[in-house]
Amino acid sequence: MNSKELKQARADIVQQFGDWSAHNLYLGEDVYTYDQTHPKFADQLVGHGTHLRRIVQIVSDITKQPLSQLRALDLACLEGLYGIELARHGAQVVGIEGREASIEKARFAKKVLALDNLTLTQDDVRNLSVEKYGHFDVVLCLGILYHLDAPDVFHFVERMSDVCTRVAIIDTHVGLVPNQTHTYKGREYHGWSFREHDDNASPEARLKALWASLDNEHSFWLTRPSLFNLLAASGFTSVYTCQYPVPLGQWVDRDTLVAIKGDPQALLSTPTVNGVPAPVWTEDSEVGLHPSQEHQMKSSGGGLRAFPRRIIRKGLNVIKRTRRQRTS
Repeated sequence: MNSKELKQARADIVQQFGDWSAHNLYLGEDVYTYDQTHPKFADQLVGHGTHLRRIVQIVSDITKQPLSQLRALDLACLEGLYGIELARHGAQVVGIEGREASIEKARFAKKVLALDNLTLTQDDVRNLSVEKYGHFDVVLCLGILYHLDAPDVFHFVERMSDVCTRVAIIDTHVGLVPNQTHTYKGREYHGWSFREHDDNASPEARLKALWASLDNEHSFWLTRPSLFNLLAASGFTSVYTCQYPVPLGQWVDRDTLVAIKGDPQALLSTPTVNGVPAPVWTEDSEVGLHPSQEHQMKSSGGGLRAFPRRIIRKGLNVIKRTRRQRTS
């Protein structure tokens, strides 16, 4: 399609399903999914583009092979940006999205870009299983985990591990102030209960809320210790937090985690440890200060003055958000 035809086809999609809500991607002929006169055009292009670069770099660095040789799964893919990018690099990609409005926009981009190696399915990610979707080298779980409530979040992480053969990348909010505890398979998991929809919201209204859960009124934001423990219990052998490439505007209650599916290793130098259960994170686990750092704190005046202003500002924002959650 030429530029005029592309713009008309995009306008038809917008008329039927609404404007793009997040993913601003290049379609060709100087046409993007966002109209270039849209007030959010630049912000969405740079913001999501920067995060996309971060995720693609993680995938490349961890797998250490051409992206074209990977099979990838994009869970709750919204308008498809991340799966589309991997498919444009030649990966075999499956994208799952629960809302028709979002999946149709992804399908539009797939058609325009002629991505035969991209399969897009409208489905609830809670239906994920090996039987239905198979196995994947890479699983992208970006911005969906914190939209699930207990016990669904536990089942979902287990199924994500089942379909993942190498690496899962998880971008998620975490609970900073736990107000709920759930027991699953004999283990306690702590987190924050977050309201997704009003009690009286209709099914139609919930579907229109593109940045909320599909149907559950609340979601369960696992604390960092509980999330680490859940990933380990589900079969991931190591979990890392990505600090670079740098996330833009990252909240202190959000992480990008890289969870690896590896083979547990037995020790030869200290074989006795092989019979000792691996330690788990506890909710009161804290990282102490080295004596030299304590000295720095005292010499700098201690208290908040010892911390960068950026960290203080983000922390205060989280406190404000937490207060709003408590009153909602």
